This record gives sequence, C-alpha cells and structure tokens, in this order.
Amino acid sequence: MLRHFFKSSKANATITRTVYAQIVAQARQSAFYSDFGVPDNLDGRFNMIVLHNFLLFNRLQAPDSATSALSQEVFDLFRLDMDRSLRELGVGDTTVPKRMKTMMQIFYGRADAYGSALRGSDPQAALADAVSRNILSYNDTLFGDGPAAPFPKVEREAHAARLAAYVLGSVEGLQQQSETDILAGSLFFPDPTDYI
Repeated sequence: MLRHFFKSSKANATITRTVYAQIVAQARQSAFYSDFGVPDNLDGRFNMIVLHNFLLFNRLQAPDSATSALSQEVFDLFRLDMDRSLRELGVGDTTVPKRMKTMMQIFYGRADAYGSALRGSDPQAALADAVSRNILSYNDTLFGDGPAAPFPKVEREAHAARLAAYVLGSVEGLQQQSETDILAGSLFFPDPTDYI
C-alpha cells in the first residue's frame, strides 16, 4: 500500500529529525507497556515505532502532496535508526543487511494490515485483530528477547480493543492537523491514557 509513496526527495533535515523524535517518544510512552499489553522489550518497542510511523505515513499518503518529501526522509531516518540499533546490539556487519531486510518486510506487512483494517467496514474490530496478531501475540522474536507466553486470550482482547481505539483516535487527530503544521515539524498524537 505505501511502497509507491516513498520517492526520492529532500526535506528539511532538522524538521525530519524533530518529527521522527516525536514518533519515537510517543512509541515509548509507558502506558503502552503498562496498560495496553505491549511487550516491554525490543520487539515491543520496534512494533510501536512501526505503528507510529504508519500513522504518520497514512496521514501523508496523498501522492501529489508536498509532504511526500517529509515521509521519505522520516522513513530513511527510521531505517538508519534500526541499522544503528542492530549494530549497537552487537549484530555483525555481515548479518545486519539480512536483519534489516526482515525488519523492512515486517514494516510493510504491518502497514498493509493496518491500512486494510482502516479501509474495512469495521475498522475498530479489524484493527483490534491486526494489533493483536502483530503487536500483542508475542510471536515475533526479531530481537530474541520476548517472554515465554502471551497474555490470556480475554486479557489480550481487552488490550487489543484499547490499542485499536487509540489508533483510530490517532488517525482522527492527525487528520485534523494541517499539512503546513506537520511540514513545520509540529506533530501531535493523543495521550494513550485517554484510552485506558
């Protein structure tokens, strides 16, 4: 869904760093890990950065929009950040490209799942299913530090419903923000504690 959106262009580097920093800061909000059931480990934090990148890219997906340059630069910065993180974790130079390929496949898979859910007839239910599978299932072991077992089904469903409501609130909130503000580096997400 989003692959066509990333085209070669140049955005203001300072604004790009500011926007990406806001994405990462939001993804690290403690409520996601204490109240939404997101694993408080490297896999969980990666999945939340992916989700918040998706939310920005979903907002800026108009193909002729001036924001396409910002989207490309944020995506490039995300890739660089993931590459740096792998190296800091001690992943060897020869293994990093393979791990990066896997991470980008996960990103595109997640983006397609979340985008399809938003376009469906029941976005809340579809998003709850998507985040349950992709964030709360604890099946991913990209970084190898996941817990042994996920939450019980009933508890996971409650977490998924809250996280889906947060995603829908974020989509609505971002849609209300003007492209001018976003291009100036002003990006706001809702407070996750409002969805607990």
